[in-house]
Amino acid sequence: MTERLRRKRGRAWWDVETEFFIKEGGNTPHMARTFVILRWMGHGDFRPLIAAIDAGHNLDKAVLNALAFMLEGDIPARMQPMFPARLQPLWRRRGRAKCPENWIRNLTAARAYEAKDGKSDDAFADIAKTFGKSDRTIRQAVTALRKKR
Repeated sequence: MTERLRRKRGRAWWDVETEFFIKEGGNTPHMARTFVILRWMGHGDFRPLIAAIDAGHNLDKAVLNALAFMLEGDIPARMQPMFPARLQPLWRRRGRAKCPENWIRNLTAARAYEAKDGKSDDAFADIAKTFGKSDRTIRQAVTALRKKR
């Protein structure tokens, strides 16, 4: 289906639907837009949400909550019929996805090591115990920090 067929007179169909709920339902533009975004999200289409964000509209808390439930995967039973799907971010590269918390954990561990006095092995063991990681992980973090300087 071409984009031209998806639109009515140059406007997106969700805008037409929003106008319908404003004119026919007597809703405010904000409430109508919120309802349309939630309805389309329930069908797995996020284009009205993207358009609202691009246009700079304030999003209702219901939209943000629904998006959080869909991302988290912990959709309450009362919302299951409305949002049957769970969103799952995809890693678009080969191999295992990188953990974003590793960077700050390694930086904090390396700085903790540099602030310690005493024997090196004892310092690595103490920091590893604090972070719940192996001595080797802490050693690698310190080495990486020193190489970046």
